[in-house]
Amino acid sequence: MTEAGQTELQARALEQYQRLKERNFELKVPERAAIPPQEMPVQDPKVRCHNTSEVALGYSAMQAVVEANRCLQCKNQPCQEGCPVKLPIREFISRIAVEDFAGAIALIKADSLLPAVCGRVCPQETQCQVKCTLGKVLKDQDQSVAIGRLERFVADWERSQGKSEVPACQPDTGKKVAVVGSGPAGLTVAADCRRAGHSVTVFEAFHKFGGVMLYGIPEFRLPKAIVEA
Repeated sequence: MTEAGQTELQARALEQYQRLKERNFELKVPERAAIPPQEMPVQDPKVRCHNTSEVALGYSAMQAVVEANRCLQCKNQPCQEGCPVKLPIREFISRIAVEDFAGAIALIKADSLLPAVCGRVCPQETQCQVKCTLGKVLKDQDQSVAIGRLERFVADWERSQGKSEVPACQPDTGKKVAVVGSGPAGLTVAADCRRAGHSVTVFEAFHKFGGVMLYGIPEFRLPKAIVEA
């Protein structure tokens, strides 16, 4: 995508955002379904063939708000059923839709401390997004709400603010837990045990934590700086 293409994306997002703002983000279901999906800005192929930097550049705040307003806010939450972690998808998207980014990331981190990673590499197209009602209504899975991109956006937004809130831990239980391996599974177990009040020690064979996130996924897909943040 060229710089001109990215500028055009942002111009379209601004126009859609202003319309939503005028309505105070209060829309009926057919109006939400009519909002076009937001395209992910990416590096220009002529540029990225000379570097190993991340290809997908992430949504702007306006794009994220517009995309979040596409969510139909289904009562039965089929998207959550498709999520292995059972994130409160409807709720965090509803926060993004009204520009409450801090509230959105807080909801996510109550269940997952790896939103910047999962938002980039989790196969949403075969999990939460394949269950999306909007994609079914439009008879096109590619037009489902971009759940992963929205998760990535709020994680990146929090990091851009220079802060990272960590959920509170329960009082110490006096129990000790050893976790072998510091990949995504190991770190998730360690975090959950610590939040439950247990003392945790993580054992890792390599010199840095991260496992497959650091050593198995290429930089253009998942930057190491994101894993180490």
